[in-house]
Amino acid sequence: MNSAVSESIAGEGSLLLASFLFGIALMMLYDLFRIFRHMVRHGTFFLAVEDVLYWLLCAIGIFAMLYQENDGLLRWFVLGGVALGMLFENSYISPWAIRLFVKILRAWFGVLGKILHFLGKPWKKVYIFCRKELQKIKKAIKIGISKQ
Repeated sequence: MNSAVSESIAGEGSLLLASFLFGIALMMLYDLFRIFRHMVRHGTFFLAVEDVLYWLLCAIGIFAMLYQENDGLLRWFVLGGVALGMLFENSYISPWAIRLFVKILRAWFGVLGKILHFLGKPWKKVYIFCRKELQKIKKAIKIGISKQ
């Protein structure tokens, strides 16, 4: 009997640890939304839509975890573990991770922009040349039409 109790407690301990790690994963997902918000500015409506989608994903994920690990029974310590994992990630990992990834992405997009600008210079000259030639042709057609 004693070993059955310890197996039960060990199972609940592993469920608590899994819920804590799941909370960390959920906040890391939200960090992706935050990084996207730093890179692409958008209005309140789209922020609300992103938040609703995020919380729907959280609810579905927590339900799936409870269904798989605990036969769908709602255990408050599991929700507490998720909340503690989210709080831990938001307090200790998130501030550093967001700043780091935003800097990396901005640097990467800066280099990519310079490369595209360099590669686009010859095409810009071709575009300007073609536009001038088309304007000359248009002017010649107008003159030809007005003489008739």
